Parts: sequence; C-alpha cells; structure tokens
Amino acid sequence: MTTLEASKTIALLEKKLQRALAGKAHAEDLLESRARSLYKANEELCEALEALKKQEVQLIQQEKMASLGQLSAGIAHELNTPTGYAKSNIETLKMYLITLLAYQDDLEKMAPDEQAMLALKSSYDVAIIQDDIPDLMDESLCGLNKIASIVTELRNYTHIDNEEMVPEDLNLVLDQAINLAQSSFKHHATLNTQLGKLPKLVCSGNKLCQVFLNLLINAGQAIEKLGKIDITSSFDERNIYVTIADDGMGISAQNLRNIFDPFFTTKPVGKGTGLGLSISYKIIQQHKGKIDVESKEGKGTRFTISLPFKPEFA
Repeated sequence: MTTLEASKTIALLEKKLQRALAGKAHAEDLLESRARSLYKANEELCEALEALKKQEVQLIQQEKMASLGQLSAGIAHELNTPTGYAKSNIETLKMYLITLLAYQDDLEKMAPDEQAMLALKSSYDVAIIQDDIPDLMDESLCGLNKIASIVTELRNYTHIDNEEMVPEDLNLVLDQAINLAQSSFKHHATLNTQLGKLPKLVCSGNKLCQVFLNLLINAGQAIEKLGKIDITSSFDERNIYVTIADDGMGISAQNLRNIFDPFFTTKPVGKGTGLGLSISYKIIQQHKGKIDVESKEGKGTRFTISLPFKPEFA
C-alpha cells in the first residue's frame, strides 16, 4: 500500500470514528433525555398513586360518615334512654341525701328515746330510702357504662385507619358492629347470632367492622315490616366464615350482578351513597378474602365472607 493510499484510509477511518463518536454522543443525549422523561413520568405516577391512596382513605371515611348518618337517630335514642334514667336516678339520690341529712340533724337534736327515734325514722321513709339507694346507684352506673360503651364504639369506628394489621378476634369485631347497628332495626327485626369460637385473624378490625356494619344496615333496611337477621361465624382449616342473612325483600337477578359496582344503589336519593358494598368488596379483597351473595326476591339475602387465616394465630 502506498503512502497516499494509507493516508486516504486513515482519513476515512477518522471520519468513520468521528461519525461513530457523534452517533454515540447523540445516543447518549437521547438516552439521558429519555431517562429524564422516565424519571419525571415515574415521579408523576408516584404522586398520582399517593393522591389516589389519599382519596381512597377519604372515600372510605366518607362512607363511614354516611353509615353513621343512617344510624344517628337510633344512636341518639340509645344514648338518650340510659342518660334519662341515670339523670332521674341521680336527681332522686340528691333528694334522698337531702332527706337523710335533715333526718340526721333532727336525730341529733332528739333525746335518746327509742320510740321517738323509730317514729322519726318512719316519718322520713328512711327504710325505703336505704333499700332504694343501692338499686338507683346500680341502674345509674349501668346507664353511664352503656353511654361510655356506645361512645367508645363510635370513636373506634370513626377513627381513620393507619393500615395496621394485627391479630383480632373476629367475634369481637362482629359484636362492635352489632352494637352500632342494632338500634337501626331492633324495632322491626329479630337478631339471631351463632358465633363459634374462632382463631385470631391478622386484619384491620376497624375496616372489617365497617363491612359488617354496612351489611347489617342493608339487612335492616331490606326488611320492610317484621323479620329476622341471622349472623353466624365459623372456620375450617383454611378460612374464617361470617354470614349475614335476612328474610327481607331480596335482590333481583339483574341488580345482583351490579351490587358491588361503585355508586350502584336501588335506594331512594339520600338513603345511600352506592359505595357501601363496593368499599366492602375492596376491603375483603385487601384481606385476601371473598364476599359472596345469594338472594331471591321476596325471600331474602345472604352474604358470606371468607377470610384466610394463619394457623399460628389459631
């Protein structure tokens, strides 16, 4: 190869190298640009996901408040009754104490005459008061404890969840839901419970309480006149089962296909948000469980919840 040919070959190779370097630089610029775009898109997706999570929490909380609104009249009555007799008993106790203090003052002024003392005791109805005071105190304490229990259950129910999953006795969660919901149907529906002994379930008790409460409210609303609601709990080697059944109006086959859809409702305006069953379905899914429904128009509806549990908590 001559010197001229070698020079031409070197020049050609240099041009190819320059083009290759330019192509590499262009590719690196494109890659960096694409990486920046992907990073920005990922940031936007993360922000959107976080916003959706916050909206979901708000939606669940709003549904809780909607359920609470439906229960408010019954809860007000439940609080008013024990408050009424506790207040009445305490007022009576106040009068009794005034009477007893007056009796004591007069007793101290008397000469030590046994007959006169007995007559004075009778004139103040001291024996009746002494017998009545323990009962009044017991009833008042019972009423105040009932109020405290209802307030505690309301506070626990309306508390915003922190997603913590801990071992829970599902029967206690059911009891909480029953105590909150019963006032909404106790005048037109009989409640029957058959709660078997259950293993502990790692779950969000507050969220599952929301599911049970929603199903109980729906069951009560499905019974137009007089009826019954049956609740059972049981388990096998894999799952814990909870069934909530009523003998109310039932659900048509057409509506049955849509009951877990968001915003689907057959209730009149103001009676429901259409989110209760949709949120309940999602909560059960979050617990790796299933919620099944069977219904016949005019016969009633049965919801069966299956929740897998870990044997180590049995």
